Amino acid sequence: DRMAISTKNISIPIKLIHQAEKHQISVELIGGEIVHGKLLNSEDNWNLSLKQATLVRKEKEYKSVLLFIRGSSIRYIIIPEILKYSPMFYELKTKATRRVPTGLGIYGRAGAATSSARAIEWK
Repeated sequence: DRMAISTKNISIPIKLIHQAEKHQISVELIGGEIVHGKLLNSEDNWNLSLKQATLVRKEKEYKSVLLFIRGSSIRYIIIPEILKYSPMFYELKTKATRRVPTGLGIYGRAGAATSSARAIEWK
């Protein structure tokens, strides 16, 4: 699976866009146009392919079977609310709760106590 390989070293917003594939999204472009459609494919540089797309520009609608949007022309993306329950966020929570205290060395505080006891023995 291409996505499983490529998502290891990318940021959270890009992972979220990848998770939004096959969902209905809305995209606002830098020029003020709004595009609605089903996200078919996304790339790490925010290039998007939408199918069944509708472009709204100056009160007119243009429909397209397939539409490609260059990532540099995107202002923001609206994704479905269901993705807030994405497994990616649960993985981030578990990583945050498994933090090891820093500055305590390998043995933690107990190791510091035994090493100071050994230092007293040397005197």
